[in-house]
Amino acid sequence: MSGELADVARRLRGLERWWRPSEVGSIRQCLEEAAALPGRQAEARKAQRAAQDELARLRPDGTPATQDRWRELQGTVTTQARVLRELDAEESSLLAALSVELWWARTRHWQAGVARINAMEPTPH
Repeated sequence: MSGELADVARRLRGLERWWRPSEVGSIRQCLEEAAALPGRQAEARKAQRAAQDELARLRPDGTPATQDRWRELQGTVTTQARVLRELDAEESSLLAALSVELWWARTRHWQAGVARINAMEPTPH
């Protein structure tokens, strides 16, 4: 999880008591997806890097087998680049969704604090 997404997720978990009841399931799902995201990103980067490294070692010799292998590796590099872009978009979406829920939780926490303070104040005579 990127630093910003990890920070928002951590702060939101700390305010779980003030999550909107109608959104608890969605928040939990987003937090799970956010937690899994770094592993998925690392896996895609690793596959892309391995294909790039093998491409760099591949020597053109004019044989069909080498050309087929080049196409296969180039396809892997391209596919993993697409996967990484999609994961970046997913990260942005998760950040947006969790940031909204963090705002709501902070607002509800603030309102609860105000209500608690107001309940403690003596009534004027």
